[in-house]
Amino acid sequence: MKSIVKNPSEVAWVKNPIHKETYLKTILDEDDNENILVRLARIMPGGEIVPHTHENQETFYFLEGEGLALVNGERIRVKEGQLVNAPAGCEHGVINDTDKEILLYAVFSPLK
Repeated sequence: MKSIVKNPSEVAWVKNPIHKETYLKTILDEDDNENILVRLARIMPGGEIVPHTHENQETFYFLEGEGLALVNGERIRVKEGQLVNAPAGCEHGVINDTDKEILLYAVFSPLK
């Protein structure tokens, strides 16, 4: 494995087909590093990352905006500057119940 530099502005946003009004930008994938996946996620007003689980851990940091995050079966208000960690197998999701976009920085590890 080697060190790399990437410019996220050169990666296109892609609509997530599962989640409502959510767009993803994969900035580091398994071709770059076999241990982690890094994405930016935009959740538009009224959008939602529907409750789901992974075989790996997901940690997401609110770069902009606020919404309701599903954490341990409860909806909790999370805002810019806060982080949510969902260990493998833990259900999680985010609802944007505001009139402003949410921007998340998400890291998935380890990849399985």
